[in-house]
Amino acid sequence: MRPLVVLVTDPAFGDESTVRRVAAAAAAVPPGTLCVQLRDKQRARASLRAFACQLRVMTRRVGVGLVVNADVELARDVGADGVHLPAGGPAVPRARGVLGGRAWVSVPAHSDDDVASAAAHGADAVLVSPIFPTRSSSPGGVDHPKMARGMDALRAARRIAPPGLAIYALGGVDETRAWACAVAGAHGVAVRGAVLGSVAPARVVRAIHDSLTRRW
Repeated sequence: MRPLVVLVTDPAFGDESTVRRVAAAAAAVPPGTLCVQLRDKQRARASLRAFACQLRVMTRRVGVGLVVNADVELARDVGADGVHLPAGGPAVPRARGVLGGRAWVSVPAHSDDDVASAAAHGADAVLVSPIFPTRSSSPGGVDHPKMARGMDALRAARRIAPPGLAIYALGGVDETRAWACAVAGAHGVAVRGAVLGSVAPARVVRAIHDSLTRRW
């Protein structure tokens, strides 16, 4: 698995809306283009498992990969294609031991050291962030601005990463910015609100796909 677009879920958009948008987006691009990363740090585990199973059934049907955030055992139990681990690296071999050698393992990269660590421990991909200005919410609902690292973060990651380590641009990326990320060295992009918050998710994902494939 080496998708062009990683769609990170967000509970704020609702389960059914997420499922509908993923299905619509998948219909607009070739199979294998899209991967869903299930991310929800607040939900009870039983509820998260139920949603993961729902996503797994749908993603298999439409040719979309599924990655579970942080929980290796849940990824194994629902038959996910891989896992997105916290930064640090040493957990990558353990994840492969649980999920199998062909599992797709990605990690976040908030610094050049994170990219080097991911490469050293055998990760398949790094999500380099934040590329553009974005905001994160605390448990109390307070928004916090996150300083953008810009295109230089992607260029540096490309210099550090071996050929087998895919680089994804995360943070404020949408269909108007995907091409610039590709030029700077990203293999693909990771998105959230640009697709889940759109009234036309198929158009957005198709535009991102077309921008990224212009390299070839």
